[in-house]
Amino acid sequence: MATHLQSCELAACTPDGLVEIACCRKFSYEELLQDKKLLQKEISEFYEIPLELHISYDAEKDACTKEKNVFTLFQELSQQNEVVRFIIREFGGELVY
Repeated sequence: MATHLQSCELAACTPDGLVEIACCRKFSYEELLQDKKLLQKEISEFYEIPLELHISYDAEKDACTKEKNVFTLFQELSQQNEVVRFIIREFGGELVY
């Protein structure tokens, strides 16, 4: 659960006891939703006050932080790096993975 919480941030905390966290990873969001009751219980016991937990998924941040695969990286390099473009153009270089 701690690993999933690392991809989240505190979005809001209201005086009436609502704690809202936003996850920027879909998988972490889905996993935390499954354990929402346990997490809410743990947070309430830690702070010794009744709290209500709301978990949301931030798709916009997820799109910005997705890791690039080797094919995307190669494509970017072939567009930005003159040496890589030269190797592709002159020698027919291609990604072998």
